[in-house]
Amino acid sequence: MRRQLTALRSQHLDNLAIASLLNRFLVKVAFLSEPKDQDHERYLRSEFVQTLKKVEAMISRKPAAERSALTKPSE
Repeated sequence: MRRQLTALRSQHLDNLAIASLLNRFLVKVAFLSEPKDQDHERYLRSEFVQTLKKVEAMISRKPAAERSALTKPSE
């Protein structure tokens, strides 16, 4: 989960709102080696999914030209 969040944050460093959102979630999981129990694991996964949905919503609000520039590989 941390690797996915870190990779996603790296992709969106130019967007302070997204980077900040991901940083806040990374702080929540930074010191975990593993969840305490199954309920805690479900909670973390739920928070992870919600964070990803928020990121997707933020990305979708960008104008189409900016979104395509983010997804095109640089040469």
